[in-house]
Amino acid sequence: MAKSVLIIDDDEDLSVMLTDFLRSMGFTVSTEPDGVSGIKKARELLPDLITMDFNMPGVNGVEAYNELRKYPETAVIPVVFFSSTMLGIMRRMVIENSRIRFLKKGCTPKELAQCITEMISLPKLAPPPPPPPPAANR
Repeated sequence: MAKSVLIIDDDEDLSVMLTDFLRSMGFTVSTEPDGVSGIKKARELLPDLITMDFNMPGVNGVEAYNELRKYPETAVIPVVFFSSTMLGIMRRMVIENSRIRFLKKGCTPKELAQCITEMISLPKLAPPPPPPPPAANR
């Protein structure tokens, strides 16, 4: 089964171009135009990778990312922030870990392919277990 990528970006032209590029690499691709619908779609699909813009109407990319981290099933999905925003600003707003990458829009196809290949190749992590129930008072 093909690995899946969810693109969350309000730039329709870029989403179409990125969709075509990722499909040419053999991935199944879904798109959402904003953070709110992207969060919902990510929780429904549980994609293998999410690419996300920073500047979007309503909920920006960092806010959407932080919301996804609240749910065990989406907290483990690798995310590539793909944005024209200053990457330094985004890096200060997101706690970096091995499942996050930052790419500037306008990067070369080779850079994009390398980043996507590395991120989607990360081992699938199981969601963390739910917290134990509170101890009963005795």
